[in-house]
Amino acid sequence: MILITNNPKFRNYDHNKIKVEFYDGNYKEVLNITRDYIHNNYILLTHPLYGSVKPNETIYRSVLIKDNVKLDYDSVNIISDAISTFDKFQKNKITPNWTDRIRDDFSVIDYDLITNAINRIL
Repeated sequence: MILITNNPKFRNYDHNKIKVEFYDGNYKEVLNITRDYIHNNYILLTHPLYGSVKPNETIYRSVLIKDNVKLDYDSVNIISDAISTFDKFQKNKITPNWTDRIRDDFSVIDYDLITNAINRIL
């Protein structure tokens, strides 16, 4: 399994079944990297738009994937829809330049949601 993330709380995350790929990019870059993996026979294990935080509010995104023997069309559709949704929300209102305290709050939310999902999956 691979965790694709831009959340700094995962920089030193150590789990023997998960490889962390940390990117110092934005939310959309995480979605695009995930899409590229899916096009190379990976499958989504977590939804790229999980949680109740809108794509134009948070700056952090983490997505868990695993390799698959063939192209998973459900994952292709989900990631494509997620990228379209992100773009739509950014057109309505771009993500603010949050203070460090708010950034940390979003980081904690993302971390908690994904680690809980990991615990359920494993």
